Amino acid sequence: MQHTFTRRRAFTLVELLVVVAILAIVIALAFPALALLNQSGRTANCVANLRSLQLASLAYAQDHAGWLIDARLPHGAHDQGSTESFVEVLSRKNYCDTSLIRSPLDTSPHWAVEQGGEGLPVPGTNGALRRTSYGLNNHLAREFSPWAAIDPSLATDRLSKVAHHAATVQLVLMAETGAFAAADHPHVEGWGSAPQSATIAASEVAVAAVSGGRPSPEARTNWSFLDGHVETLPFGSVYIDAERNRLDPAVSGLFERNLTAN
Repeated sequence: MQHTFTRRRAFTLVELLVVVAILAIVIALAFPALALLNQSGRTANCVANLRSLQLASLAYAQDHAGWLIDARLPHGAHDQGSTESFVEVLSRKNYCDTSLIRSPLDTSPHWAVEQGGEGLPVPGTNGALRRTSYGLNNHLAREFSPWAAIDPSLATDRLSKVAHHAATVQLVLMAETGAFAAADHPHVEGWGSAPQSATIAASEVAVAAVSGGRPSPEARTNWSFLDGHVETLPFGSVYIDAERNRLDPAVSGLFERNLTAN
């Protein structure tokens, strides 16, 4: 009986290198897609956090005759009553889970080590660490309201004092580094006019937390509105200048009309 043997040809070095090169190309093409998918997931989780915090804020207001949560964490060394910050109040009174206060998009080094940060104190403070990813629009705060500084009666710190809830931002994402990294509010009145306003605001608010890259009117982040809804929007769709923005209740309801007019 005659046996026939078939010799199996081994891969040559050139063939192996071609396979490796093809795999490297596939991985290189897939990596940006995976990174984009991960970013989309983090953005969605941040939106969910913000929505829960916003609803907690509204629940607090309903339980306190319409009074809004307040901002008290400073962007300097002077303590202005940190225990009365919304960060403390909402968790202390069981309006929300304390884990919601950190955004999945937040990579700040100023979180405590036990919270996954590097434990680096924020510059210009007395060793303060980051305590929240989210901040309160200071137009809706008692302590830092720019209009209340002129006349206390002008403070829009109560639901009844804000005419357009769906058009007015209450919660924002705070800048991850710099002087405002330990604060719970920005100073919107100092942002100036476009196009420089995005760069100025970026020192206080994470204007590109979703889109990444440099601050610009097109940079995207998450914004939470006083009626409870949350949107991922370009900075230029929220703020242009002092007369056209969705943060100052005096003009927020006119934003779309003023945008069209100009």
